[in-house]
Amino acid sequence: MLRSIARTTTILAATVAVAGLTLTGCSAGGAAGSGSGGATEPARSAAAAPTSAGVGLNTPLTVGTFTYTATAMKDAGPTVGSAPLTQTAQGTYIEVDFTIANAGNSAATFLSNYVKLKDATGKTYDADPTASLYASPNQQAWVAAINPGNTLTGPILFDVPAGTQPTSVLVSDNAFSGGKEIRLQ
Repeated sequence: MLRSIARTTTILAATVAVAGLTLTGCSAGGAAGSGSGGATEPARSAAAAPTSAGVGLNTPLTVGTFTYTATAMKDAGPTVGSAPLTQTAQGTYIEVDFTIANAGNSAATFLSNYVKLKDATGKTYDADPTASLYASPNQQAWVAAINPGNTLTGPILFDVPAGTQPTSVLVSDNAFSGGKEIRLQ
């Protein structure tokens, strides 16, 4: 009986490992028919570190399928939304307003976790999709399917400790790349 449980556990662990590797390979990116194998794509993505120069506010930056333009940044305070739909930060919310265009040839889904906030000490912060939704319920900047040539405009919010000094955002077209930098100052 114990041997049967051990065998089942081993088979389950192997299945999960294979599924994980398969999904990682499928989400590594790269254009279909690009000629490079999936094994070299993750190394290239990891090596594509954000440039130190970056671009600034109101300057479009194309990253893969999406063209990002950060148009403004502000401290939105500790609470966003209107009753009954409010969200309270652990610290304070930094709001970055974006225009995001689909520069590709087919529909693409944008997720707010494609954007990270970077502060003066080099720390990075994930977007808060619920706060982004509540801050501007008519703008779906936290998740949206964008057809080729169409744009999405709206805020993306980040829950950061009070006193944080944001310096840039890192934008990408997937959740696994380091992205490219847009300076906020």
